[in-house]
Amino acid sequence: MMNRAVFLINNRFVVEMAKNEVWDEEKNEMHRLEPRLMKLLCLLADRPGEVVPRELIMKEIWDGYPGANEGLNQAISLLRKLLNDERKEIIATLPKTGYIFHGIISARTGIASVKNKFTATKMLVPVMAVLIVFLVIMNYFRYKQAANLQPGRLTREQAIEFSKIDSRRDSNTNSRIDSNTDAKNIFRIDSANQARAMKNK
Repeated sequence: MMNRAVFLINNRFVVEMAKNEVWDEEKNEMHRLEPRLMKLLCLLADRPGEVVPRELIMKEIWDGYPGANEGLNQAISLLRKLLNDERKEIIATLPKTGYIFHGIISARTGIASVKNKFTATKMLVPVMAVLIVFLVIMNYFRYKQAANLQPGRLTREQAIEFSKIDSRRDSNTNSRIDSNTDAKNIFRIDSANQARAMKNK
């Protein structure tokens, strides 16, 4: 029987014997097996490329149970479904003889570490989604603020502020005009006085 507590089939299915669990890394799905089904999977995986006779399987797994023959057929069908083996390439049948396991077996860490990695990835997705929503909202308010500064789209407060600025600007302009007018009038008076003085002489 399989010496490794955890092993990998076809670089996809992580099998943990002690927990009767198989983790499908491609679909990110956990499958819990009935103990007898796990024993059958390990028995076949322990003899890759070898013919495993039906009689041996029924003796090892069903221990001479009368319905072992039909139970074995159903168990093989369930394992093929679990391993996505519709073409019967991983578990091949030799009619009236037995089965040959063609899956590639390799060492692997426990399912817990695989699940933790997957869980971390799942947690990262909503965090990124929240960040994207936050950035979209920030850009929306920036755009709205910029739009409010365009002519013809001023708020009441902005209109009041701009009217004050215009009033100060007009006041300064009028002050400059009055100063220029006074200077011109003074110049004219001085010129007239000088002309009169010249006549009197």
